[in-house]
Amino acid sequence: MQSRELSKKDYEVLNFLLKYKMLKVEDASLIYKTKRYYRERINNLIYKKYVKRYKSFIVLDKEGRKALGETGNNYIKNIKNEAYMERLKNIASIATLSIDSPSKFIPSWEMKEKDKFTETARRYIGKIMIDNEEFLTYYISAKKEHVYIKQLIFDINKAINYDNIIIFVENFDAINKRYSNLAFGKYKTLIILNTDENKEIIRKYNSIYPYEILERIFDDEILVSDWDKADYLLEDGIYILYMPFINTEKIEKINWYYEENSNTKRNINVVTLRQNEQKLKEILNIKCSIKIIDNYIGGKSEI
Repeated sequence: MQSRELSKKDYEVLNFLLKYKMLKVEDASLIYKTKRYYRERINNLIYKKYVKRYKSFIVLDKEGRKALGETGNNYIKNIKNEAYMERLKNIASIATLSIDSPSKFIPSWEMKEKDKFTETARRYIGKIMIDNEEFLTYYISAKKEHVYIKQLIFDINKAINYDNIIIFVENFDAINKRYSNLAFGKYKTLIILNTDENKEIIRKYNSIYPYEILERIFDDEILVSDWDKADYLLEDGIYILYMPFINTEKIEKINWYYEENSNTKRNINVVTLRQNEQKLKEILNIKCSIKIIDNYIGGKSEI
């Protein structure tokens, strides 16, 4: 039975905490759809012991578990384990892309039998469904060192049941030759800066139409590419790589192609967010034009 003192949005907050364990206080604004009022509601939930603070986050408290019909003394049993809590913070951050969105994030503890391959030293944080595609999802914070990244790479190479990978990062430092530019022979490996703007793009990804955007950028008819390394083609022979987020698999295929066919010349345009521009120039072995897409789909203009 629902409490009369809790609003529908309050229950959404509690259910988010039940599913994902934590929520950054300021991210509650995504649920309440306000820039200020949400703090009043969160403070009220704290005062009435529905939630409690953990640094800049909130977690379920006694009354919150009661309201949801849950029992138990400690919902987060390893709250004193800093590494575990850091992992939960990352999961909570990425989980916000599910709020009011057809894109959905499933945390690692809810994943099915086929995902048992990483039970011994699990590095993935969950999986994301975007526009009917499933992505096994990882997170590299700015604090992570070489050993962790090597473990993550080993984990991805074991993930034979997944064709698509997303790695959220706090900077692009890990995309380098030492780590094979984070390419694994998958269909897609997307490297995405963890920003509010990028999560908003993922929330609305189903309603982004590349053809319409590219027609506005190039002011020309967009054709399907006759070259399998590109996505689209213009009548004057310009090939287009549509890449809002860095797809290291696509980059790797183009680099290998030009290593094997060094005399081949094509006019290539990469369409991407401004945040990716410098890193793409570093890892692409060919000269190409880069078209910025921020004004058409949003995004963070600088790292």
